[in-house]
Amino acid sequence: MKKSFLLLVFAALLMSCSDTDTDPVNGGSEGNKVLLLKVDLLTNAFEGGKELTFPDNSNFTISTDFNPAGDFGDITLNYDEVNMPIFAGEIIWMGLGQMTFPESMDASGEFATIQNPVSQPAESQFSLVSVDEPETSPFLSEIDYDAIWAAVDNLAAVKEFRDSNPDAHVNLFLYTPSVGIGDPADWDWIVILKN
Repeated sequence: MKKSFLLLVFAALLMSCSDTDTDPVNGGSEGNKVLLLKVDLLTNAFEGGKELTFPDNSNFTISTDFNPAGDFGDITLNYDEVNMPIFAGEIIWMGLGQMTFPESMDASGEFATIQNPVSQPAESQFSLVSVDEPETSPFLSEIDYDAIWAAVDNLAAVKEFRDSNPDAHVNLFLYTPSVGIGDPADWDWIVILKN
């Protein structure tokens, strides 16, 4: 009987220890979240997004690990304070790379909307996460903040994140999975919000 009880306690302990405790997609602290929203570069249409959860930390610094495409390159955006990725994708010369982290984004239709749009932050509250890609220069010199914000300002998640952290910067990253003779129709803005 004692052996059965000990085995039951051991099994319960094993089940309570999960490798998702610090998994940015599935686990971590309920309080430290980052929201990724994908907006098409040319049409400014909201295409989907993902909410990531991380271990507790009130600071939020994004760093980049960029390998330019000779033929194949990649980019990773890291949440420095917790040493974990928030976004990663391939960059292919004369081809089309794919986002590799998160593995997928939720479709735009899965996001609840609100009737009253969230007020657009001042332009000084937008921060550009950039890398040295000559193809992107024309798109980064004249960013249409109004159109990008209008694509996501009616999302309940945006309201939640802005209400919980109204002074946080709205980070923008232009993901270019195709370079060389890259097609801007393949490119997306990644809007990054921290709660």
